[in-house]
Amino acid sequence: MPPTPKRRNTVGLVALIFAIIGFVFGCIPGALIVGWVLLPIAFILGIVGLFQSGQPKKTPISAIIISAIGTIVAAVVFLTVVSDAIDDAFTPDTATVVEEGQSQSDGVGTRDNPAKIGATLTGDEWKVVVNGFTADATDQVMAANEFNDEPKPGNAYALVNLTVTYTGDESSYADFVSVAFVAADGTTYKPYDSSAVTPEPALDGELYNGGTATGNVDIEIPKNAAGLLRIELGPLGDEAFVAIP
Repeated sequence: MPPTPKRRNTVGLVALIFAIIGFVFGCIPGALIVGWVLLPIAFILGIVGLFQSGQPKKTPISAIIISAIGTIVAAVVFLTVVSDAIDDAFTPDTATVVEEGQSQSDGVGTRDNPAKIGATLTGDEWKVVVNGFTADATDQVMAANEFNDEPKPGNAYALVNLTVTYTGDESSYADFVSVAFVAADGTTYKPYDSSAVTPEPALDGELYNGGTATGNVDIEIPKNAAGLLRIELGPLGDEAFVAIP
């Protein structure tokens, strides 16, 4: 009697092929969509092949296992990609810095290597120049409005003068460029930490592409504190650190 030919579970075999291909593509960030399409198909075909009467079960079982593991791997890869994208979106890059009389200064603008006052800081939508910094401008700030709060004991109002130019589409607001004082010990001080009307001209106003505004920002900081200015060029924009006298 001639040997009985081995039976082949065609549906299970197709499921296995789809599962293997889907698994491979599920590991590639740029081709995840292919994996997400093939893996569920492989899983369903594997179930169908498993319940076919009189057909071998090994192939569809393998397809089900590989597609299930592939889906888990693809999900991990997807979450990693999304996490990296969110991190990139919310972690500002260092703005491009051009210091006076020089071309672009690579590596300048970080906390370890701050830009100088007068340098041009360029981000995606803003160009900013810090024109000056007054460490103790308490008298000017208090004279700006009789209802301004006195600084806390041991503190003073510092005044930062900026020129900002909007380079993005449509329009934006000058006060979207934010300023903070980062002390040598790492403590950060921001304008909204205290309540005071800024001496004129305040940094505000709506700007269209090419529009420029020059104004002041006040920050309450410890007297005689060493530190740097951190300039954020718009919401979620680039940032740069600037050295102060």
